[in-house]
Amino acid sequence: MDHLPQEFVKRMQVQLGNEAEEFLNALDRPSPTSIRLHHLKGRSSFELHEKVRWCDTGYYLETRPLFYLDPHWHAGAYYVQEASSMILDEVVKQLMLDHQPRIWLDVCASPGGKTGILAKHLGPGDVLVANEVVGQRRSILRENLTRAGFLNTFISGEPATSFTEPFADILLIDAPCAGEGMMRKESEAIRQWTPSLVQSCSLMQKQIVSNAVKALKLDGFMIYSTCSYSMEENLQNVVHFSEKHQLQSVPLSFPGEWGISTIQQSDHIGYQLYPHKVKGEGLFFAVLKNTSAEEPKYRKSRKPFNVFEPVPGWLTSHLSGADQYLVRKNNPQLQLITVQAESKANELLMYLTRADALGEAGELKGKDFVPSQFMPMAGIQHLDYEIVEVDLSIALDFLERSTHTLPPGKKPGWYVISYDGTLLGWAKYTVQGWKNHFPMNWRLRDRRKKQ
Repeated sequence: MDHLPQEFVKRMQVQLGNEAEEFLNALDRPSPTSIRLHHLKGRSSFELHEKVRWCDTGYYLETRPLFYLDPHWHAGAYYVQEASSMILDEVVKQLMLDHQPRIWLDVCASPGGKTGILAKHLGPGDVLVANEVVGQRRSILRENLTRAGFLNTFISGEPATSFTEPFADILLIDAPCAGEGMMRKESEAIRQWTPSLVQSCSLMQKQIVSNAVKALKLDGFMIYSTCSYSMEENLQNVVHFSEKHQLQSVPLSFPGEWGISTIQQSDHIGYQLYPHKVKGEGLFFAVLKNTSAEEPKYRKSRKPFNVFEPVPGWLTSHLSGADQYLVRKNNPQLQLITVQAESKANELLMYLTRADALGEAGELKGKDFVPSQFMPMAGIQHLDYEIVEVDLSIALDFLERSTHTLPPGKKPGWYVISYDGTLLGWAKYTVQGWKNHFPMNWRLRDRRKKQ
């Protein structure tokens, strides 16, 4: 307790009363390690571990392994994610959404953990926008979502002020915050905490929501979350959002044994996860529905920025089930979506003209087609591409962008390297030998130094 800011301790003693001591003691206990399996390509071996109660693909690990030495991690088979943040999976389930196509918008998406949970719930005609205004963070976001191989997902880098018209059915705002809920996990959260930081974060959150909520359609849902405990960033903000933007709190229900606390003021409702009640870190969330009586304002004329077209003939030989996809030329890459998502993708591009479809097929270099890393991550490469199954040592060599341990190819051409049934990426075999096409910026570095 002595290492915590005293003002923070006093605030939590007032907020929690008799529970404060138990809460503060919990901050001295080790933070649990948890992972979330990719819902399409997750590793079943993790199912032997303790399950996260509110996420059917989330698991606790007894010890924290060296994830960078696991090829499954590099290939997006699972995502290392704090358990409390996985509550989003249950939240979306309780919205009881029908099967009508929707546009989902994650406003502050990096590094992509919560985006991945939203992707799990997409219908075949849905599209998802992962937005991150900071360029460096957006690069991390793109990498993580590419590893997962999420189709019908778009990347954008718009400030919240750019959202001026309603186009999103589901809006997630995991807002930047004072980070109180990470104090057990990140010492920096302790060092930077001050009451003034809480106040400035609260103001920033109000500003973000005030702008971003303009993107929410009538009767659409906004999910608001922070990793803080302060009432200023949480319930007080919910009250503010509700009253200023005509949003209505949506009540949720959780089993008592989950340990999730309900925080309520009149009709305004939020939920808090505390580390002394759950096996996870601190997290606040609330769901609000847009009940505005005002008629939404749209621009008079709207035309799609670009339209998707059928897969060109020369590309059909490189895609399995090519008739299931549409493409958009975005030099030099061809971007993929599924046919079912065409309507919502074109609708989205009317409002976010600079959004890029995550699903890149590849590019033409002269007469040669160079397939993208996204293809094996999404499992949509053509069946004619031979898969080379390798052991752990060779897989790690490949992830370092080495080829010297790969077995000789049967004939010149493209091959997909796989470890234990999980696709890792491309290698090309020529008369000169192998060329590794694993992305340079993804490569495993200093492996032997760290072992």
